[in-house]
Amino acid sequence: MSIEMDSGNIGFLDDGTISDIDILNSESENELEDLLNKFANDDFSAELDNEMLANTELDLHEEDDQTTNETQSGNEVFDISPMQFPFVQKKDIKWINKPFQEPNRFYSIRQNIHIINNMDIARDNTDKFVKIRPLFDALNNRCKQLPVERNISVDEQIVPFKGQLIIKQYMKGKPNPWGIKIFLLCGQSGIVYNMILYQGVSTNINKDLQKNFGLGGAVVLDLTKHLTPNRHFLFFDNFFSSYNLFYALTARQIYAAGTIRINQFFNPPVLSDKVIMKMGRGTSYEVTSTLGVGLLKWCDNKAITMASNFITSGKPESVSRWDKKNKQYVNIERPEIIKLYNKSMLGVDKHDQLVSYYRVYMKSRKWTLRMITHAFDMAVANSWLEYKQDAENMGILKKDQKDLLHFKTTLAEELVMVGRFSPGKKRGRPTSSPSSSTRSAECRSPTPAKTSSKALEFRPTEGVSKDLFGHFPAYDDKKEATRCKNKKCTGKTHVVCNKCKIHLCFTPKKNCFYD
Repeated sequence: MSIEMDSGNIGFLDDGTISDIDILNSESENELEDLLNKFANDDFSAELDNEMLANTELDLHEEDDQTTNETQSGNEVFDISPMQFPFVQKKDIKWINKPFQEPNRFYSIRQNIHIINNMDIARDNTDKFVKIRPLFDALNNRCKQLPVERNISVDEQIVPFKGQLIIKQYMKGKPNPWGIKIFLLCGQSGIVYNMILYQGVSTNINKDLQKNFGLGGAVVLDLTKHLTPNRHFLFFDNFFSSYNLFYALTARQIYAAGTIRINQFFNPPVLSDKVIMKMGRGTSYEVTSTLGVGLLKWCDNKAITMASNFITSGKPESVSRWDKKNKQYVNIERPEIIKLYNKSMLGVDKHDQLVSYYRVYMKSRKWTLRMITHAFDMAVANSWLEYKQDAENMGILKKDQKDLLHFKTTLAEELVMVGRFSPGKKRGRPTSSPSSSTRSAECRSPTPAKTSSKALEFRPTEGVSKDLFGHFPAYDDKKEATRCKNKKCTGKTHVVCNKCKIHLCFTPKKNCFYD
C-alpha cells in the first residue's frame, strides 16, 4: 500500500533563479559585494563599527596614526578576518597572496574584536551566544528572505572547536566531531534558509513544542514555520522523526519523509529486521495509519525503516548491487521514497563541504572568534551558490564561472579596496643590507644562494580599478620603463597607480588611468 499524490496538483516552486540581483549582467564585478551584503546589512555594520572603534582605537593608535580613518567602516572586520589573512596555503595558487592588510594591524583587530559591548550583558542573561548573537541574527534574517527551493532538509552542523566551552558537543561520524552545534534548514543546492544555535536547555525553542515533539521535532517545526504551505518536500533523519511530527507537518501541508526509530511510532505492526533480512535484498513492507502517515521497511545490506506523509513505495526502480556471496552484480527493487531521500538529504552536507574547502582557520582559544569567522564562511558559501544559480539561469558556461576560491578572493579584494585608500608604507628605517649573520651564513654555504623570483604585478578587479577613489599616479625609480597594464595599450611607462600597484601610461597624449 502506498500514499501517492499528483505533483501537478501541488503548487511547487519552479527551479528558477533564487537571487534578485543580476550580478552577471552588470558592467562591474563589485556586484559580488552586493551578494555578501545580503547577509550583512548596513545597520549591523554600523553597530559593529561602534564596537570596533571602542575596542581597537587605543591599541591601534599607538601603532599607526591612520587607524581612525581606516576603521571608519565596520566592513573592515568582514574584509580582513575571514578572507585575506592568513592566506590559503596551496602550491598552485601562491599568486593569491596579495598584501591587503599589515599583519600587525590584523592581529590587533583580531585580538580586540567584539560584536557587542560586554558591559551591556545583563546579569540574569541565559543566552550563551549573547556575544555573537547580533552577527548570527543578521545572517539568519537574510537567509530567511531567500526564496526556498522545493526539496529541503534539516540536519546538524558542527563548528569545529576543541577549547573549553560548556555548550561544546560531540557528534560521532562528523568530519570534526567536537564543536558547537547548529541546526540548519538547507535546500538541495546547499543554500541555508534558517538556523538555530544549540545551547542545551536554554536553546531558543518553544518549550511547549519540546514537550510535545521532543527536541528534534521542535527544531523541525521551528525551522519550517516560515515555509509556504503545499510547496515543499522536507527530509530529515531519525533524530528528528516522530509520529506526532509527521502528523503536525501534514496539518501544515508540508510533505515530509525521513528515517525513523520504531519506538517513536507507538510500535506499529511492521516486520522485524530479522524477518525481512531473511526475505532477501529488495524486499519491502508497508503499513499506513488512518491519519495518512505511511511506514516502509526496505531490505538492502541492512533493514531501513522510513516514514512519510505523501509517499512510500511509489514507483519502485531497479538498481544494481554487488552480491558478495555470488561475486556478481544483481538487480533489486528500490522504493521511490528511498531515491528521493538520498537525493534531497545532502543539502547540509554540501554546505559543510563548501565551508570546509577554504575555512578561515585562526588558532585561538576564543570560541567567539571561531563563530565569527564561521558566520563569514557561511555567508560567502551562500553567496557563491546564488552566484552559480544565477550564472546557470543566464546560460553562462561553466568554464566562465568563478569557482569558490576565486569568488572568495575577488570578493575580499573588492571589499578591502573599493572606495578606500591603499595601505601606507610601513614606518621605520628600511633595511639597506643583509645582517652580518646572514652574510656569514652565505659565505659558509657551499652552494650559491637562490635568487628570488621576479615580482609580478597583479591586476586589480574591475570593481577596484573603477571605484574612482584613491587612484594617484607616482613615478618608479627603475632604469627601464615597464609595460603598461592597460589591455588596449602596448606602450611602456614609469608611472604607477599607488592604489592598484600597476604601471599605466600617463602622458599628455595618452592617459591609461582614464581608460
